[in-house]
Amino acid sequence: MGVGEASASGIPADEAKGTAADPEGGEPYEELDNLFILSQPYLRNLGPYQPSYFLFGTPLTDSKFQLSFKYRFFNPTAPLARKHPWVSGFNFGYTQTSFWDLKSDSKPFEDTSYKPELFYLSRKIPWRPRAKDGFFIQAGYHHESNGQGGDASRSTNLIYVSPVFVFYNSASRIGLAVSPKIKYMFDNSEISNPNLEDYRGIFELSVIAGKADGLVLKSNIRTAKRGTSVEANLTYPLGESWFESAQIYLHVQYVNALAENLLHYRERTKAFRIGFAFVR
Repeated sequence: MGVGEASASGIPADEAKGTAADPEGGEPYEELDNLFILSQPYLRNLGPYQPSYFLFGTPLTDSKFQLSFKYRFFNPTAPLARKHPWVSGFNFGYTQTSFWDLKSDSKPFEDTSYKPELFYLSRKIPWRPRAKDGFFIQAGYHHESNGQGGDASRSTNLIYVSPVFVFYNSASRIGLAVSPKIKYMFDNSEISNPNLEDYRGIFELSVIAGKADGLVLKSNIRTAKRGTSVEANLTYPLGESWFESAQIYLHVQYVNALAENLLHYRERTKAFRIGFAFVR
């Protein structure tokens, strides 16, 4: 069987070698994950999306964690995407952000936002200057709800478009990404959060700067009728310094923002958090 052809498990032969068998020639299926992957031929379409982290607040009442993933509907190596490469840009995304009071005895969750999303991310678009730079466009539909009922219920919907400009030097591994986002919010809850747009705004700017395998700063700025909001995240891979094999990032976050969570969207949050990120 040639490289790239499907094995009996449904995984290309080259991928099966790296997942089912020990790369050093040991016994295959030594880990349960190896067997799990055999029945997941679409697993290669699943990947990280927004940052995933666990952060302790100062004070602990402001702790926060987030999980996020995306799923690409069409594999870029499949026949349809080879013939029409643009179809590989269709994605489903999901992000869940929880605000956790770790100081109280029962450790209650103050609020959680559930954010499913359908979006399209373009392939690289020709741009000048071309060398080591990239230009992409992302657009989509985004729903957000805190999953509660009664007076605590909050929900909103939005459509957005976001051009992404990337500048990267492969020799130094230092890069910069700038992505403005224009949003249109609709179907806000008329009972519980009819004026959410006044606090979240319709424009935001994300800037990421740093070294690909080192220190990275990601900042997000939102402008709204009620004021400006800022979130800054500084991350550093621990495997590069303190822990040789640790595959996590040290993560420091500063927030000075309106509507950081949906439940108290009229309030401004000022928080400093520190913890660990799995995806930055």
